[in-house]
Formats: sequence, structure tokens, C-alpha cells
Amino acid sequence: MVSSTEQLALHICTFLATTGLVGLATWVLCTRVMTESKNTGAADDFFAGGRSLKWYVVAGSLMLTNLSTEQLVGLNGNVYKDRNLAGIWFEAGAAIAMVLTATVFLPRYMALGLTTTSAYLGERFDLCTRTMGSILFLIFYVFLVCPFALYTGSLAMRNIFELHSIPLWVVSAVIGSLGACYALCGGLKAVAVSDCLNGIGLLIVGVWVPAAALYQLGGVSELFAHPDYLKPLAEHSISAPWHVNFTGLFLTNVYYWSTNQVIVQRALAAKSLADGQKGVLFAASMKVVGFVFLCLPGVIGLALVRQGATIGGKVFTVPHDDEVYPELVKAVMPLWSLGFFAAVLVGSVLSSFNSALNSAATLFGLEIYKVYINKDATDKRVVFVSTMFGGGMTLASFVIAPLFEKIDGIFSFQQHVNTVLSLPLVSIFFVGIATSLPDAFAAKVGFAVGVVAIAAGQFVPEPILHFFHVYFVAFVLAVSSVLIATYIPCLRRMCGRIGRPISYVQRTDKAVVDLMRWRPTYLLVVCLLTVLTTLIVSLQIGALRGNGVQEGPGRWDLAASEIR
Repeated sequence: MVSSTEQLALHICTFLATTGLVGLATWVLCTRVMTESKNTGAADDFFAGGRSLKWYVVAGSLMLTNLSTEQLVGLNGNVYKDRNLAGIWFEAGAAIAMVLTATVFLPRYMALGLTTTSAYLGERFDLCTRTMGSILFLIFYVFLVCPFALYTGSLAMRNIFELHSIPLWVVSAVIGSLGACYALCGGLKAVAVSDCLNGIGLLIVGVWVPAAALYQLGGVSELFAHPDYLKPLAEHSISAPWHVNFTGLFLTNVYYWSTNQVIVQRALAAKSLADGQKGVLFAASMKVVGFVFLCLPGVIGLALVRQGATIGGKVFTVPHDDEVYPELVKAVMPLWSLGFFAAVLVGSVLSSFNSALNSAATLFGLEIYKVYINKDATDKRVVFVSTMFGGGMTLASFVIAPLFEKIDGIFSFQQHVNTVLSLPLVSIFFVGIATSLPDAFAAKVGFAVGVVAIAAGQFVPEPILHFFHVYFVAFVLAVSSVLIATYIPCLRRMCGRIGRPISYVQRTDKAVVDLMRWRPTYLLVVCLLTVLTTLIVSLQIGALRGNGVQEGPGRWDLAASEIR
């Protein structure tokens, strides 16, 4: 029998070997294969990868930037708590927003040669609107995204490897320091390449865990013995009751996938529009099937607890909702594989953390420092200052991350805060993309109304109105105020504006890459939406029919407390 010391040594060696190989491969690819473009400078190479990313790198980076422990831990925890598959809308449902990114948003961004999404607000409206967007993005990344990624990753690592004696901030600091090396030393190219490589390992583990758990459960047939657990359109759900899918949840997906700098920056670094579209749509295809490892483990955990399953001589239990995925990993993964799993898990944490860190550094350098502090700064100076800002942001994340430990339902908390911060942004981005007449004055009115409306909405009790519905109502108010400030001449003149705005004309002369669209784009969009619809309808019908053949009333209606 292998001793605990030998097991630990094996895990450490496997972890270091896997992590080291990813780091070495990233260095080789970035310095020997994906060399700096001759047509770009130091700043463009650092912030936009030299506009050299091919479609598969874009796709891999998009998938792993989104796929992190906040989803593996948080979303599976939500599914476990909901006792249904409503959380699938955060994954498969996001494909709809990604389709909009590939067909509507990305062509406009790339036609303007943008490096940041907030720069679009400057092109469409004015500098002040652009700065407001940049500041809101920075607040979001500094105080939520980066610390949250470190917290969920540290929580998973501590639980899986039973490192409870080590303070959470120590684990966060180790993981964060490693991520900062990629983001601040290698720039976007290193981040994107390491994301792509780590994504391969994460896909392997992502399929491995639910497959092994299903084997312990007794096969797929046992999973379908609990039809309510597989219902994607549920009336009662903490994360996503069916009626929010068509209001606030859809809008937050649009914000995340179409305007969020962390995500869109990867597509903006593509070598051509066609590569960007292919990368986004391939990632969207993976999102449709991604629920297998981001939602299904939560369902399997429910079934194992209800079954009273014994794995490895121990009864499977889940002490806390957010611990269902780590507990499942400990139960079904062989000991020899845990080092590899740790490396993959850390890779997923690094992806979210260093992506947000790089994007925040990009925004600060290009949107704040270069615009307001030192307009004549050289590219190297901007990169240096951005790196220093990123270093300070890393230290701040070390302090903030442990504070999340007292929060119950971390994924729902993140979504709630996300709605508050993103509402003003998604409102004016929507107006800017969908219309040509509203000007900077109207956008500022919409931004202000959005801030007030979403802030006031926080006082509405959730039993009365779900926070995603609050988000939708605030969005409607913000957009309506934009239209009022655009089409009522007397109001505009009272505010010192001309009676009718000058219509905006989209420019294409600033493009720095080939703008030829990928020909099969719309064919793939139709196929993607067809598969998504078939998946949702099949799960819903299966769940409803399963309810109709239960053996006696109340067969599966145990209280939530009985499965914990």
C-alpha cells in the first residue's frame, strides 16, 4: 500500500510536470512560432497579441477564460441546490449571445481596429462615454472577477486535497502569483496560448469526472430515474427560473460575450475577421455541450446522495452545496490522477484570473494612462505602466479573495453583482450597435438612468421580482430614456443640444486585419441554434414524461434538507 507521503510526492511531481510542460509549450509557441507581427508595435503585441491569433487559439482561449472554478464549483453548486438543470442556460444558452458576437458585434469592432470594447463607445459616442465604460469595467475586474477566480480556485484546491490547515489567502497568493507571470510578463498572446493548452487538459478532466461518477451511480439509466433533476425550464430555481431566460439572463449573456473586454479581447486579437468568427462560433458549439461537466456533476451528486451511494468504502455526502464538485472529484478520481487534476484546475483558475488581469491592465494603459495621464507616452512606457497596475491589482486580489468565504451560494452572488455593474454598459452598447441616431448626450442620459434604475431595483424583494427581471426593467428604462433624449427636440434644446442628432456612420478605414467574413458563418449559426433547441426541448419533454410515470405521489419530492 502506498503511504500518504508517497501519494503526496506523486501528486506534487505530476502537478509540477504538467504545469511545467504547459509553461514550456507556451514559451516556445509565443517566441518561436507566433512571433510579433512586423506591422504592430510593442503595445499592440502586448495588448492584442500582435493581431496574430488563429481561430483555434481564439476558441481555446474563449472557452477556458469562461470555464473556471467559478463555474465548475459555483454552477454545479447551484444545480445541486436547485435540484434541476436550470443552470444549463448559463452555459448552453450563452451560445445565442455568442452568435450575436460573431455576426453583429465583432465585425463592427474589427472594422474600427479596436483593442478595447470601451473604445467602441468612444467611436460611437464620445470620449467621456468611453471613459465611463472603461472605469466600470475596471471596477468589475478589480473587485469581483480577479478575487472571485482566486477564491473559487483556492476553495476547490483546499477541499480536494484537504489542505484545511493552510489559510485560504496563502493558496490564493500562490495561484495568483503564477497567473500574474503569464498576464504581466507575456501579454495577451501568452495568456491565450496557455489558455488553449490548459483547455485540452480541462476537457479531458471535464468529461472524465461525470463519466466516472455515472459509473459509480450505476449508469445513465439511473440518472434518468430522477426526471426532475434534468428539467431545463423550471419554475422554482435559485439560479434561473424559466421566465428569466427571455429577459435579464439573455441580456447578461450579451453583456458577457459581446461587450466584456475579458472575452472580446481574444477575438479582437484574431489575425482576421474570419478567424475571429470561426473561433467564437467553435467556442459557442462547445458551450452547447459544456453542461456535461458544468451542470451534470451537480445532478449526479444529487442522485448519489439520494441513493446513499458508497464509494471507496465511504458514504458519499455533500456538506455544503458549493462543495458538490470537489467532493465528487475526491470520490471518483483515482489517487494517481489527482496531481494532473490539480494542474488542470490551477490552469482553469489562471485562465480566468490572468485574462481579467491582462484586460484590466489593457484598459488602464490604453483608456486611462494614455488618454489622461501621459498622452505622449511611448508604447514601451504604456506597457510598463500597465504592468505595474496589474501588479498592484494582483496584490489587491490577494486581500479581497478570502472575504468571499462568508458568502453562501457564490455563483448566484456573482451573477447578482454582475447585473448591477453591467446594466449601464449593456444599455448603451445595445443602443450604439442597434441604432445610428442617438448621440453622446442621449447615451449619457441612458447611462445615468440605468445606474439609478438598477440601484433602486436592489430594494425590491426577490420573492416579488427576480433580480434578472429587475435587470430587464432597468434595461428598458435606460433604453427608453435614450430614445426620449434623442427624439424630443424641446428636451434636447433645454439641455443646450441641437434638436436632432447627426446620424452616426460606421467607419471601415481603421481596420488593421482582413475584414472578409467567414462564408459558412450563417450556416453554422442555423445548425448551432437547431442543436440547442433540440437539446432543451428533449430534456424538458423527457422530464415532463418522467414525472407522469412516477410510482406513486411524492416519489421524488424529498425536501432539500434531506439530500444534504
